[in-house]
Amino acid sequence: MKKKIICITIIGIMLLVCIFGRGIYFYGKYSVPNEKYFGSQYKEILHIMSFQDKKQANEIMEIVADAFSFIGNKEDADSSYGELSRYCITEEDAVIEEHDLKLVTADFNKNKGYLWFVYNQEAFDNNNQTTMGSRDILVRATLEKTNQGWIVVDTKEHP
Repeated sequence: MKKKIICITIIGIMLLVCIFGRGIYFYGKYSVPNEKYFGSQYKEILHIMSFQDKKQANEIMEIVADAFSFIGNKEDADSSYGELSRYCITEEDAVIEEHDLKLVTADFNKNKGYLWFVYNQEAFDNNNQTTMGSRDILVRATLEKTNQGWIVVDTKEHP
């Protein structure tokens, strides 16, 4: 009986570390200078997503990934991706784009929400030379629910 209680306790502790560990990892990794820049919003990184939040966040992250993959003209980017067009690449800047996105956390209320993610992005010209790049950038996206679903209405990242 005593062994069973010890096993259950250890499993419980391991689950808590897995659940809380991700938020604590991101909070610590990006705390300086982001905590000063984002202010009280920075503590949102510790939020633990529900299964429904994670499902909705993954759908939005697919749109974010599409925006990062876009290479074209600015007008098309603006009309297709709105606030996310800032992550699109113009044809003048590059012909190849590579990126990596990591969802940190998200929370959705009735009509408003937020999503935190980290990205790496690099763009290349015809000679395979890097024309632009960003690494390990933390972003907070403000979300609103419309008739068409959730949309990103604002993004904030440390300059």
